[in-house]
Amino acid sequence: MNSKEKRLTYNESELYWKKYQKFFPEELRLTENHLPSEEWWDWNDYRVHLDRMSVPDSKIKVILIHGAGGNGRLLAPYARMLQVNGYDVLSPDLPPYGLTYTDSLQSLDYLLWVELLTKLIEQEIKRDGKPIVLLGASIGGMLAYHAAAMSTHVRGLVVTTFVDTSHSKVRDQIAPNKLISRLGKFSMDVFPFILDSFRISVSKVSRMELITNNSELTELIIKDPLAASTKVTLRLLRTFMNMKPLIQPESFDRCPVLLVHPEVDPMTPFALSEPFFNRLKAKKKCVILEGSGHFPIEQPGLDQMKTAVLSFLSEIENETCR
Repeated sequence: MNSKEKRLTYNESELYWKKYQKFFPEELRLTENHLPSEEWWDWNDYRVHLDRMSVPDSKIKVILIHGAGGNGRLLAPYARMLQVNGYDVLSPDLPPYGLTYTDSLQSLDYLLWVELLTKLIEQEIKRDGKPIVLLGASIGGMLAYHAAAMSTHVRGLVVTTFVDTSHSKVRDQIAPNKLISRLGKFSMDVFPFILDSFRISVSKVSRMELITNNSELTELIIKDPLAASTKVTLRLLRTFMNMKPLIQPESFDRCPVLLVHPEVDPMTPFALSEPFFNRLKAKKKCVILEGSGHFPIEQPGLDQMKTAVLSFLSEIENETCR
């Protein structure tokens, strides 16, 4: 792959991310005066796009991890929320989402996502040594957990959900129906040599119509070619469905955990995350975001998330930076 290839960035393009801003409070919206800086990071065969919102005096860095229907720029208003409160934020686009690209996606699987994040964490530690906190949204929550289990540099973990797809009930909930979650998974497991290379829109194999509780925003995300309209390989889907925790929650004490779970989340209801959360050995706290959907934009949940996350980061800062 030609890593020097010139591609348009989000800031240079009229893309869907601008249409998302009106759904957030004005103080969190991206404007021409408050845009992330953009970088490209060459890792293995991937040209990974990074949104960075810097605060030079920040003592902690937060890495935002998007879910299966998003990209790093979709989470930018949350990054802005953290930046205005004094924290460095980095938001990668996981392949094949967003602006990250490669010559071939055939080798892409879920474990590679975990490895990519682990290497990104190492790179950021080498860059400035700031303690890392991971914030995962949607299935990015469980992905953040896997990365925290693999990396020794993560000092805190914030998630909106825990979607442990190693359990059939969880797979049944996030799939459109049991035919896809069970027969589909069985077929992918039995015939990977035939099916792995096939590509399919994530909206065809998930309940993407429930990604938000706002029909206009949901439609935008589903149509976004860099978000839910992105096609993924069945290899990525198969390995995601089969992924088991690298560290069982009963043994996970790498860092404190904050679960900020939306109250009105028909896509991944709290009952789906609660068993995994309850099993965690680590110091933990759960805050239910009142009135908020899977992609939390509603009040008072949005303010509750802000308060909980900032308090969590302050505690980590006090513990790690004294």
